[in-house]
Amino acid sequence: MGFPTLGVDLLTPENSHALMAAGFLYTSCVVWTMIYDLIYACMDIRDDVKAGIKSIALAHQHNTKLFLSALATVQVGLLAAAGAAAGAGPVFYLGGVGGGFVSLATMIWKVNLKNVKDCWWWFRYGCWFAGGGISLGLLGDYLSRYFGWYEHEKHGRSKDIGD
Repeated sequence: MGFPTLGVDLLTPENSHALMAAGFLYTSCVVWTMIYDLIYACMDIRDDVKAGIKSIALAHQHNTKLFLSALATVQVGLLAAAGAAAGAGPVFYLGGVGGGFVSLATMIWKVNLKNVKDCWWWFRYGCWFAGGGISLGLLGDYLSRYFGWYEHEKHGRSKDIGD
């Protein structure tokens, strides 16, 4: 939605990088949704067994954290690929990708998948940590470009904050 809002036609050949960035970012969001949905689904495993439902949480109940870790790795990789396709700078990678990685790793490490209240807490609030880190990285990259903090890369000169 952001590219059309900015007047970028994703279907023209000169905007193929923007189409790739949008595709990576969209897919990253889908995987992020799968991570949170799996944590949410862990609350219902007992009910799934009783009802005979073959849920993803039930299918991965013995290796859920490993599966969540794999999904988080894919999600962060897609986020980094979106940044590469869009030409993001170091602030995005440090804040957005790094922040997303650290927050997802912390959530996966700390969540007690056998405890309904703990799953609910991480489902409800964990997204603010990962989403917040990613959003701050995006905002930081935008502000870095807006204020010209990356100019030294293009012109071979250093530009301090506040110049």
